[in-house]
Formats: sequence, C-alpha cells, structure tokens
Amino acid sequence: MSVPRVRYHRRVPRRFVPFVALLGAAALSVGCRRGAPSPAAGGAAPTPRPAEPARTVYRPPGDGRLSKAQVEAYLGVLEKLKLDRGRKPPGSLLAPGDPLDLEGPDVVVARGRGLNVSEYLWVRERVLEAEAAALSEHLMTAHLAMLERTLEELKARRAAAPDEGSRRLLAEQMANFEAEANRTRRESREKEPESVRANLKTIEPFLARLEAAGDVLDQPLPRAAPAR
Repeated sequence: MSVPRVRYHRRVPRRFVPFVALLGAAALSVGCRRGAPSPAAGGAAPTPRPAEPARTVYRPPGDGRLSKAQVEAYLGVLEKLKLDRGRKPPGSLLAPGDPLDLEGPDVVVARGRGLNVSEYLWVRERVLEAEAAALSEHLMTAHLAMLERTLEELKARRAAAPDEGSRRLLAEQMANFEAEANRTRRESREKEPESVRANLKTIEPFLARLEAAGDVLDQPLPRAAPAR
C-alpha cells in the first residue's frame, strides 16, 4: 500500500494560482486605498480585525511510536469515508469545495470527527510506513524462496546434463542466481528502525480492517458537477 495518492479537482490550473493570488491582492490594495477614509479627513479609524485562534499543535512522541487508540481513530476515518462513498449511487459526485483546497477527503472527514489534523496526518504516515515495511518483508521472503527453488532445479538439470557445454552453461546460471540469493539474504537481515518495528506490532491486530478500508485512499476524487 504507498503514502500520498489522491487526485484533486481544480477549476483554476495550478500554474495560474500565484498569478490569480497576485491579482487579488493588488485589487484589494487598490480598493482599500480608494474606499477607506483617512484619519486626516475625519473618518473613523478602521476597526482592527480579531486575531484568528491559534491552531492546535501536535507534538509527535520522541520515540515515533503509535498507540492503539491512534490507529483506531485513523481506521475510523477511513471506514467513515468508505461508508460515505458506498452510500452514493453510481455516477454521483462529491459536493464541490474550494477549487484551491488541497486537503484530501480523509482529512476533511478527520476534521469533521473532531480529530487534530496534524496528529491525524502523522498517524497516517506512520501506519503507511509500517504497512510498507510489512509488504517489503513479505515480498523479500517470497523472492528468496523463488530463488532457492530455481537453484535446486538448476542443480538437478546440471547433474543430468548430457555434455560439458550444457553443464558449464547451467553452472553460470546457478552462479547468477546464487549471487542474487545472497544479496537478498543480506537485505533481509537489515532491520527496520525500532519505531517502525514497534508500529508494525501495534497495527497487527488491525491489519484486516486496514486492508479492507485502506484502498479508499487510492480512489481518485470524483470531479465536481459542471456549472449550469
């Protein structure tokens, strides 16, 4: 399964975003200069805008380890998103939002469930990292098993070869496969960081649910309905 993977619909092409933002800022500046009364002309001073509330900051644990509660909350987001999409009839579209909003639909669901978005994103990254480590280990084990089976077959063929030329050719093939098997064994002995191995153990009880719900992150975001 792999990190970052959702396409987002944009009505404004990305390459024009800085230009559009610059035009908007310039228009706002001109409007303020033309319309706002100056203190010298006797107009009231503009009311200062209230400060925006500070966003909740999430500080990840120093050891980089997930808790089961975090994995459960992450799964809740994926399962809610998958349920919402499953309820939509074929061909239905998600409600259009801000065309410049780069948030994924899972982040929107996480915020709607009252989760700290910074924490959610950190948890998502750690879960995907642990899943990738598990998949890599599984593929490496399968690859090594295939190489060892092939080597056994080549040994048997070499023993039954009718001439020296065939035996020499099979010996060269065996040397290549043996070199690949040794490389794979060395890589399999390289351990993941302690935090990744710990997180892999944490998500093990949830693997079936992660497998069932995780594909929702791979699904493209439906396009918004065209304006009429």
